[in-house]
Amino acid sequence: MEKNKNAKPKNAVNMFFSGVIILTVANVLVKSVGLISKIVLNTVVGSEGAGYYSSAYEIYAFLYIIATSGLPVALSIMVSRCRAQGRIKEARKIFNIAIVMFLIIGGLFATLMIAFSGSIANFISAPETAICIVAVAPTILFICLSSCLRGFFQGYQLMKPTGISQFLEAMGKVLVGVGFAFWARAQGYEDHVVAAFTILGVTSGVFFGMVYLFIKKLFFKDKSYYEMDVLEVEPTVKSTKSILKELLVIAIPITLSSCVLSLTIIIDTFMVQSRLLASGMSEDLVRVYYGDYTTLVISIINLPTILMYPIANALVPLITGAITTKDHKRAENMRGFSLRVINMISIPCALGIGIFSRNILDLMMFTEGSVNRAAPWLSVGAVSVIFLGLISVTNAFLNTSGKQKYPIISMLCGSGVKILANYILLKEIGIYGAPISTVLCYLAAATLNIFFTVKHVGRLPDIKKVFGMPLLCAVSSIGFSAILYLLLDFILPMKIATIICILLAIFVYLFMIIRTKTVMEYELLMLPHGEKLVCLLKKMRFFPKNVKNR
Repeated sequence: MEKNKNAKPKNAVNMFFSGVIILTVANVLVKSVGLISKIVLNTVVGSEGAGYYSSAYEIYAFLYIIATSGLPVALSIMVSRCRAQGRIKEARKIFNIAIVMFLIIGGLFATLMIAFSGSIANFISAPETAICIVAVAPTILFICLSSCLRGFFQGYQLMKPTGISQFLEAMGKVLVGVGFAFWARAQGYEDHVVAAFTILGVTSGVFFGMVYLFIKKLFFKDKSYYEMDVLEVEPTVKSTKSILKELLVIAIPITLSSCVLSLTIIIDTFMVQSRLLASGMSEDLVRVYYGDYTTLVISIINLPTILMYPIANALVPLITGAITTKDHKRAENMRGFSLRVINMISIPCALGIGIFSRNILDLMMFTEGSVNRAAPWLSVGAVSVIFLGLISVTNAFLNTSGKQKYPIISMLCGSGVKILANYILLKEIGIYGAPISTVLCYLAAATLNIFFTVKHVGRLPDIKKVFGMPLLCAVSSIGFSAILYLLLDFILPMKIATIICILLAIFVYLFMIIRTKTVMEYELLMLPHGEKLVCLLKKMRFFPKNVKNR
């Protein structure tokens, strides 16, 4: 077998961390830009208009999850397997089949959204939302094609194209969407029409991101990204039918299990307004409450996912490659490390959001009335961040181990809990029922996922290090910042005091996770530019003197 001289093996672990960092930075930028559009939406369109926008957007988001959550991961897994085996022709064939599938799925879903926009709007008790649904419908086609290209690149552990395309989407959303929002308001259009113009920014942004990915693919040289020598003559290349079947076998369970986050939102879309109306609340107040809940509460609860989902996304090709080459020890180590990192992110985020809910919303310059209404709801829902993190990483564990059916069971049970809790609580205790039911939903799904992971994939690592130490460090740092805020609030404006306390909480938390050896020096050294980072931390006295981390 002749070796390919152009093949350049990559360090899989370094590529993993590079991918995580790239996706994290991209997600931070995307969410920051998205928050700007949310703030403008809340200010220009108002709470009622934001409700129309959110209703249409969440319907699109649900169809987006159905269309794109499973197939890109399946494509990433299959391309990653080909990479590990040097089967370049098969990888290309897999992509060609996948892009046709995405084109068909995206076109079908976009057509259905337009054709049934009126019926959907009436079903959710918001007939004015129909025009918003039509405005966002083409996005589903564009995002399907983008997701196929992202799955292809992620199979090569290349996260930069995904990150750049996501940033382009966000810029289109804020520049085009906010521009249209101001223009439509200046024309004197009604709230639902202004919301429809605003949501065109989403459509424009996704289109720009798709164009970039197609250009990137056009100039992509795949041979230079194979972990071993590319096979000049592949013994067999799977048939189209076989590839299509494998794509669907992997994708369908992942799609269903990935719906858990979007499904909770769509359940709220269909239930919150109708159940609040059934409790006797006025229609105008229901629209205001729903707009504030979706625009402020859901947006903030989803913010930590910008730090968690890149880990889950980057894990898929890495663990798949390890399993394909039968390097089970590496796969086990990566599972343990990623679970610990997820908890190190989600636990302090949940505590911080819960305690500083009003401060965070005020800092983001939402209107005072919306902040006063939404802050208590956000405090209640903040704990769901912990369970969201566990769901994301355990889904990756199960999917890459060929146990895709188990996250479906977890998702269905969680959704059942959500529906039942919504039905009972929304009428009995009002809008507080929505965040409580979401917490219960994620708790049920995460608990089942952990059970299935232990039973079918492998035991969890040391509970103290994975769960206990991140919790201890988070409670200490957030508790310190909360006490400090009580003192600073007397002498400084609230926004300045909040910023100081958040920054100090981050500093104290980082100091504690290193001092308590929750993160080891050798793990930091695996990061891109890890030596410089460790050197800086040692100068800042984060590491104890004369103590080696092994």
